[in-house]
Parts: sequence; structure tokens; C-alpha cells
Amino acid sequence: TRIVRPNGRSAMTKRSRKKRGRSNCALKRNRKKSASGMTDSSPVGILGGIFDPVHFGHLATARLALDYFHLKKIYLVPAGTPAHKPAPLAGPAQRLAMLSLSVENSKGLEVWDGEIRRPGASYTVDTLRELKLRHPEAPLYFIIGSDNLKEIPLWYDYQAILSLAIFCVTHRPSHSLRLPRELEGLKMKVFPGPEWNISSSMVRKYLARGYSCDFLLPAKVIAYIRANGLYGGSAAINHRSPQNIP
Repeated sequence: TRIVRPNGRSAMTKRSRKKRGRSNCALKRNRKKSASGMTDSSPVGILGGIFDPVHFGHLATARLALDYFHLKKIYLVPAGTPAHKPAPLAGPAQRLAMLSLSVENSKGLEVWDGEIRRPGASYTVDTLRELKLRHPEAPLYFIIGSDNLKEIPLWYDYQAILSLAIFCVTHRPSHSLRLPRELEGLKMKVFPGPEWNISSSMVRKYLARGYSCDFLLPAKVIAYIRANGLYGGSAAINHRSPQNIP
């Protein structure tokens, strides 16, 4: 109910002010939603890796997880200095560049360079804590392949990792979804993956032998590898088909 004041301005009764207040609250809640209906409490995915180099297996896994779990976004996180694996052949800046090229114009996939910027060894628990500060209301969905399950108990402060994120696991060929004894009782979500037996080490081997990786890596990543002489140099990518690999 609106009341016209002597000065020509309208006033509201107590009842209409209360109604307006409720409308404003609803408007604020709606503003937090994105065009896709996501809110600050929508789950956020995290897919970490060395990405030396990134390949279509990584990208297909990320996209399938994004769609299957209706995630707000997925952070692809390149490791800075891996704590439990040999040093990568490509440097941090090069791996970051290749990863960024691979997700250009890919809605919902975003590269996060926190581990590369962080000094010292890269630990998953530090990454999860940092991303939780960025998304305090959102559940964190930690995306891994079944080949990583047996390694989790060896990770630094792995019990804290279990409390910080929901594990989302996709099956990798020749690797069971069975949990190791230390993780019994862990609630995990399983989602469909590409089921490709592709790895960065395989890609590096192909490149070093001069085989084409046209349908294993994004074209922009191949161009970057060629331009920077990675994994065998520009001559290593000569567009031969990788058939009958010895």
C-alpha cells in the first residue's frame, strides 16, 4: 500500500515495507546465481596433474565430470614441483601455457596456477585448503582416476585431504576401483570416464619417435610443442601415423 505524502512523495505502510524487504532478499539471492543457475554453494571440481603434456584424456575426463556432476566449474591445476614423482620434462610455465591453450573457449574449464606460484613442493592438501578459502560455501569435488587410489595413503597429510573434498573417481583401464585398506569407508562418487589407455608418458614417447599426435593432443598444444622444441624438438612432429609402434 502506497501513501502519498504532502510533499508529493509516496510512503509505504509497515506492511508494504516488510513485503519490499522480502522482495529485496529474494533479488539478492537471485543475483548470486549465474546464467546456468549455479550459486555460490554449487560444487566446484578440481583436476590436478603434471600435464607433461596435457592430452585429450585429461580434457575428456574433465568435461565428463563437469557434465555428470553438474559442477559450477572445474579447476585444472598443473603441479609446480611434484612431491612424489620425477621432475617434468617441460617447465612450469610451459605446462601452464599448454594447459591454458587446451581449454581456450571451453566453458566451465579453468586453469588455476596456484601450485606453480607456490614455492616448494606441491601438495594436494595445500591446494584444497587454498581453494576452499576461495569457495567457502561450495563442496570441492576432487577428480582422480582409479590408478591414483592406491597412491592416496602415501600423499602428505592424506587424512586431511579426505575431509576437505569429495572424491570423484573414474575408471582407468587395468586399474580397479577397489579402495585400499587405509581408505575403507571413504565415500566416493564414480563417474563415467573416456576409458582410453592414454598417458602423457605415451605421448612423450610418440613425439620423441617422430609420430604424429594429431588426435591425442589439441592442435594448439601440438603447435606450441613444435614451436618450443619440446619432447624431441620440432622435427619430432612430422605427422606420421603412430601405427605399429614397437
